[in-house]
Amino acid sequence: MKNIASLTLQRDLHYAKNGIANCLISGITWGIDAILLGYLLTNYPFNDTNTAMQAPLIAACIHTGFSSFFILLYNFYTGKIKEFGRCLFSKAGILIIICAICSGPLAMSGYLLGINMAGASYAAVITSSYPAIGTVLAVIFLKEKLNKRTLIGILLCVVGAIATGYMSPTNILYPKFYLGIIFAFIAALGWGLEGVFGAYVMDIVDPEIAISVRQTASFFMYIFCVIPFIKGFKILFNSFTASNMIILILAGILCSVSYITWYFGLSMTGVGRAMALNITYPLWVIILEWLITGVQASPNLIIGCLIIVFGAILVSGNPKEMLRLREYKE
Repeated sequence: MKNIASLTLQRDLHYAKNGIANCLISGITWGIDAILLGYLLTNYPFNDTNTAMQAPLIAACIHTGFSSFFILLYNFYTGKIKEFGRCLFSKAGILIIICAICSGPLAMSGYLLGINMAGASYAAVITSSYPAIGTVLAVIFLKEKLNKRTLIGILLCVVGAIATGYMSPTNILYPKFYLGIIFAFIAALGWGLEGVFGAYVMDIVDPEIAISVRQTASFFMYIFCVIPFIKGFKILFNSFTASNMIILILAGILCSVSYITWYFGLSMTGVGRAMALNITYPLWVIILEWLITGVQASPNLIIGCLIIVFGAILVSGNPKEMLRLREYKE
């Protein structure tokens, strides 16, 4: 019996460690994706000052479209593509479409506008507060109760956000820095709302299908609602230059990998630990941006990032339990 229990423990540990690896991959790929999108917005036609508001929304549309395409390809490869239509036209599909509105036109648009106006590092740090925002929304809409640890985590996220956003890095490079911080908060709100609506869906729908439906629905919302409203089809067509296509394809692949590994990690290692590892992505953005571009993070950005990440970890779960994968007793 001891051998069977020992083998079971080793299997569970291996499974949990794979989940941790997937969550780390998700955070790193999301960080690289943010840097690529920040670079994309410096290229034509996104760098036109006359289209400073439209360009990030169009970039978000294309980015979501490529991500949707690659996730659909992945589901086709794994033989799950038949579930796509069944999910889309179900009651769960309606909730996923609500999630798509929150994560696409609201969150991803706010994220790209935040990157464009405040920089990838600052936008990443501010949006990493989404678990705290989601928890507050769950208290309001789902009547969930807050414990002391969660409340402290939320307060730390607020303090970290203030520390991050109170000082602009440079008025020359980011003249609309504070507006960018506001848009980053809107993105965090969108992802927080998505968490509230998506909590039920992920229990009854295959996560890979759910994320595929979500990304596809988000893309079509951009095409039929957002782009016509901002009169952005001309910029959209001009976006597909040779250099932009390489960045967009890479960003789409990274986004797809980030989502897929995130959901793998979620199922393998648990919500609290998975979220705690995933929200380290602003740290990766700061490190990678420094390594790739040589841009050094300001002290308030580093301090704010550490406070927000720690606060979000407290919101996600008990840190002591996250560090302990499994307990084995004879």
